[in-house]
Amino acid sequence: MPNFVGCMYYLLLLLLYPIALLPFPVLYLLSDIVYIIIYRIAGYRKKVVYDNLKQAFPEKTDSEIRLIMKRFYHNFCDQWFEMIKLLTISKEALNKRMKGDWEILQELDKQEINTYLLSGHTFNWEWANVAFQHNIPQQFIGVYMPVKNKGVERLITKLRTSGGGWMISMKAKKGFQRLQQVRHATGLIADQNPSNLNSAIWLPFMHREAPFFRGPELLARRDNAAVVFVGIKKIKRGYYRIKFQTLTKNAAEMQSGGIMRLYVQFMEEQLRKQPENWLWTHKRWKHSKGIS
Repeated sequence: MPNFVGCMYYLLLLLLYPIALLPFPVLYLLSDIVYIIIYRIAGYRKKVVYDNLKQAFPEKTDSEIRLIMKRFYHNFCDQWFEMIKLLTISKEALNKRMKGDWEILQELDKQEINTYLLSGHTFNWEWANVAFQHNIPQQFIGVYMPVKNKGVERLITKLRTSGGGWMISMKAKKGFQRLQQVRHATGLIADQNPSNLNSAIWLPFMHREAPFFRGPELLARRDNAAVVFVGIKKIKRGYYRIKFQTLTKNAAEMQSGGIMRLYVQFMEEQLRKQPENWLWTHKRWKHSKGIS
């Protein structure tokens, strides 16, 4: 198994590294070609995307929904080519394309406060992950859901830690002990379906109830840490702006459940401002309360 994982990892590097060397105009040309294949020809998850958008934005016309769909699929394709570019992109080039008000986190570090960064699947979250590593004094730690293919996971980990960050698997409970070793800013993408519905918190999200992880709030409360919401605005193709909203400097002082309720409201604001910039292919509302 280790040899197979290694072979898969190096094969992926061999295939993707030449793509990562391409200039951005060529990358985006490739992205446009893939868009035609997956959207216009294959129709990848078009029904899921359409149904999700129709439920989330009942006030929009069918033509408006389909325009959002087209823009979403363009962004969806760009996301993965931009992720590949992390193999070769410099710190300076990434900072030019992914800007943020880093002073907010630098000040929390001066106050010796650990921070939990709650974000969502807004494009390009992979670039944002590495941009944090380049621009904040705290040790950046990303919490992620592991993929089944270990060769792919090894490659993704390489990309996500290219700025010196640490990654902790959600399934490796002992990994969270590393949080106690350093002052940290821990990033959690908290808008996906939790694996254990019995421990989930159910909240209204874009006109439907959906389950959310309790973990981000529990971790922050246990750590007496600050909670900062993270939104990503797409300025134009290949350029983004990270927006921070400090919720509290001590999560333990907030009412139980309050952090996640406010987080969901924050995410709804992001979706309404740029609906084409969120991962609509995900079957986010596939569960009903009391039904697994």
